[in-house]
Amino acid sequence: MARWYVYVRRSWKEANAADVSDEQQEASARALIPPGAIVEVISDSGGHNSGRTEARDGYRELIAAVRAGKVDGIAVYDLSRLARNARLMLNLRDELDRHQVALAVATMPNTRFDTAIGRYLFGQLCLTAQFQADMDSERMSGMLHRTFEDGRHRGHDPYGYRSERDAYGQLVHPRQLVPVPEEAEVVRRIWRELEHRSIRGRAPPAQRRGHPYPRGPRLDPRRGQGRLAARPRVSGYVVEKRGLDERPGHHEPILDEETYRATLAAVRARTHAGNKPRPFRDYPLRGVLFCSCGSRMRGEARVQRGGERRYYRCPRAGQQIVQLVDGKPAVCHERLVPADAAEKTVLDAISRGVLPADVIEAARDELRQRLAVPHDSLTGRQRARLKQRLEQLRKQHEWADITDEDYRARRAETLEELALLPDSDKLVAFDRNRRIMTSMAANVNAATPAQQAELVQMLVERVVASGGKVSERDITWTPPARPFFAEAGEERWWECPQGDSNP
Repeated sequence: MARWYVYVRRSWKEANAADVSDEQQEASARALIPPGAIVEVISDSGGHNSGRTEARDGYRELIAAVRAGKVDGIAVYDLSRLARNARLMLNLRDELDRHQVALAVATMPNTRFDTAIGRYLFGQLCLTAQFQADMDSERMSGMLHRTFEDGRHRGHDPYGYRSERDAYGQLVHPRQLVPVPEEAEVVRRIWRELEHRSIRGRAPPAQRRGHPYPRGPRLDPRRGQGRLAARPRVSGYVVEKRGLDERPGHHEPILDEETYRATLAAVRARTHAGNKPRPFRDYPLRGVLFCSCGSRMRGEARVQRGGERRYYRCPRAGQQIVQLVDGKPAVCHERLVPADAAEKTVLDAISRGVLPADVIEAARDELRQRLAVPHDSLTGRQRARLKQRLEQLRKQHEWADITDEDYRARRAETLEELALLPDSDKLVAFDRNRRIMTSMAANVNAATPAQQAELVQMLVERVVASGGKVSERDITWTPPARPFFAEAGEERWWECPQGDSNP
């Protein structure tokens, strides 16, 4: 049995607003559903559910049902009820086509949207709906701005005021705010107290005195006093964009200008401008620096003399670390290790790293042997074919014939084949870059703090701090990095007798 969904949306807040009612939308949509079908109604009414966004519970439920294959058809009063956003409408159209879900619109009962003309018409209606939404938004923004420039209030009644009404309870136009004596007295008391203490200090007494603040400035300490201070309407002004601009209003002020300015100055004086200084987060020796007791040291920052200083600290400092033979406990007394000095020692040691000449010559001989393949016309044709392939891949990617992932994978495969072809120029490039392979100083100096930390993690296996200092003899290099730090004419430490871990 077919299963149809009726979608209803009314974006006005009031139930009696001048808009198509929910009952009329549902009745018109039900008239399009085939007899005998199971009908379920999904509604997004009862609040300000704008069609410009997909943040609607009913709309999300509808899309989930379509993707789950539980829907045979959707009936709506008008396409604009689904959305007033061209992107959302086109995505919905794609989902309906993919799952073969029928779409029936009460304002266009004889129109099918699964044909070429129907799809074209659907796209035009999507643009029309978004155009209307954009025009309504611009019109409303213009009306609110003109109301502000005229000194009239917009939005809900602020605490301390009520909108003036006639004898029949209808709003007086143009809208006029009139003070409420009881609420106005609460506002005056709050502003007098704010001159001497913050909201955090005065909110509990106000709550104990039974002074609710349901609207307007909140007594929430987490929101700070900035929101309260940015409401000049209590001094006879109207504001726009949370105090970005202000105009003299037509309503009677609750506070005189002197009281308002004095409280505002006191609030701003208690407010600390700017963000608190953030601690250093770059610790290149993190994970490789160990205390003499064997614990891994941690990086931390401390505020000293108006600035922050970085250190490495043993987490077990001052604690018992081992039980000695004579029964006396041993305690770690390792001091803080200044981060700058320890990192400079390690980075200086890395900068002096030199790859032994015999290792370089062995690598050059290996390269020469690999390049000893006869260079004939076949190699040239292969090189030209691979370069042509790279150019074709680039064009296909620009034309969107292949995805980004396919392009990167095929390009990397082609470059790998191209690198394996014999080329005498590779030997020339090896000799030209020989200086880079024999020195790390330039690389270390040009590296960023994050790159230096990554370099330390690759080259250094362990660094032991003792007495709050780090020396080069305390550095243990990783096995792949050891050839870089064997100086010429010096016996390599990994060839030394067992137990001597450094030259």
